[in-house]
Amino acid sequence: MGLCGKGKTAVGKGFGHFARQTWRSIVSFFMSFVVLGIMVWFTPEWVNGFIQFAGQLKVYIMDTATTFLGYGQPSALFGLLVGDTAIAMTLFALFTRVVVLTLILWIGSLISRSIFGVSED
Repeated sequence: MGLCGKGKTAVGKGFGHFARQTWRSIVSFFMSFVVLGIMVWFTPEWVNGFIQFAGQLKVYIMDTATTFLGYGQPSALFGLLVGDTAIAMTLFALFTRVVVLTLILWIGSLISRSIFGVSED
C-alpha cells in the first residue's frame, strides 16, 4: 500500500490531481492550432489583422515600459526576445481557451442535459 492509502502513491495521486486540473489547458493548446489552421485556410485576412494587432500591442507595452521606467533597456530586451507572432499565439491560445473551449463545454452540457435530464442532487 502506498503513502496515501488505497494502493496509490503520493506521486500518483498528485499527478492525477494535476492531470484533472490542467486538461482544459492541454486541450485548448492543441485546439488553438486546429482553429488557427482553419482560420488561415478560410480567413487569412483575419489572421494577418490579429498579428498586426499583436504587433501594435507589443509597441504599446514597450512604449509604456520605457515611459514608466525612464530608460529603454527592458523594452529593448522585450522587443528582442518576444516577437509579434509569439504575442499573437499567446492571445490566440487564451481566446481559444476562454471562448471556444467554454462554448464547446457549454453546448455539450446543454446537449447532455437534454438527453439525460438534470440531476436532482
